[in-house]
Amino acid sequence: MDKEQVQYIIKLLREGHSLTKITKLAKINIMYVSVIRKLMVMDLLRVEV
Repeated sequence: MDKEQVQYIIKLLREGHSLTKITKLAKINIMYVSVIRKLMVMDLLRVEV
């Protein structure tokens, strides 16, 4: 997974899409999306999009 994918996933999360929809749009495992969301909630991931 590269930086562009992470930024795309963060953008989709901020727009309020569901985890399954993000998984289909980004073509990535749902576990990765879940971990990125959890890091955002815990304020441990700060990426400007």
